[in-house]
Amino acid sequence: MRYAVISDVHGNMDALEAVLADARKQGAEGYLFAGDYCLSLPYPEEVIDRIRKIENAVLIRGNEEQYIERMRGEREECWAGGQMHISCWCEQALREENKDFLQTLPKEAVFQGRDGGPNIFMEHSSQTYIGDAELGKFSCPTIPLMYKEEPLTHEKLLQDIRTHLSGSRVFQERCGALEKGVYIFGHTHIQWFMQQDDRIFINPGSCGLPMDGCEEGAPYTLLISDENGLQVQERRVPYDIEAFIRKIEESDQFERIPVWSKIRIKELRSRREHLYFFLKYASEYAERTGDTVRPFGKKTWEGAFEEWDKQ
Repeated sequence: MRYAVISDVHGNMDALEAVLADARKQGAEGYLFAGDYCLSLPYPEEVIDRIRKIENAVLIRGNEEQYIERMRGEREECWAGGQMHISCWCEQALREENKDFLQTLPKEAVFQGRDGGPNIFMEHSSQTYIGDAELGKFSCPTIPLMYKEEPLTHEKLLQDIRTHLSGSRVFQERCGALEKGVYIFGHTHIQWFMQQDDRIFINPGSCGLPMDGCEEGAPYTLLISDENGLQVQERRVPYDIEAFIRKIEESDQFERIPVWSKIRIKELRSRREHLYFFLKYASEYAERTGDTVRPFGKKTWEGAFEEWDKQ
């Protein structure tokens, strides 16, 4: 049995199609989706429509699905131009049936692999399984801080993650308490995997918005279970990112939510986190200007971006 493990599409339809096409070529028979299908890039409706048509798929929800759920019934003018406008826009971009579909997705999934394969456990974040062992060291904001502007290969990053986890007391303790099987999660937008005794941990990275600073392309992971046991193959699928960016710049999202869209374009090009650092700057800007409203409103959101973008 070959599973394509995919996470964090974030409305990037071009990346999703590239990954699905590659998975078919690799003989994928099942698809495991670890959440965060929408929000950030301008094709949430198309992504959900596409995923719903995939046969032999297991889907769970991520944190972005919760933001969409919270925005149901909100008036867009209440959020226009500010920090949460993207969530409101995304919620309204989805048909009711797709919003209902996202709401019914479970937070976790546990099932036995086909043909007597090992149990597979899925949650959006690794925290349930290994506590802060991953998130405390390797997350979107930590990559640019740890590696600055140096060239970073996936092999180097994977080695560093494994070295860290091997020496982590939290990881060893939490791992020892887990059942044998395969543990799948996403959320950090960083692709890695590791085997510890009879447990395999897989983060396929972000299909739509990778933040590991490594090679170009859309990441996903193949999990292969056959007579030879379990194999994990990490894949990075090329697609025309600049063509996709041109689509973003012509989209309704870009026209109505330019600050958010421009930040995400920076991240698509660099494959490194920018939003976290902008939010820190916006907080400092709000303090300087005496704005205590949170989430940030239009005036602070746009004023902070104008300053930050010139740095």
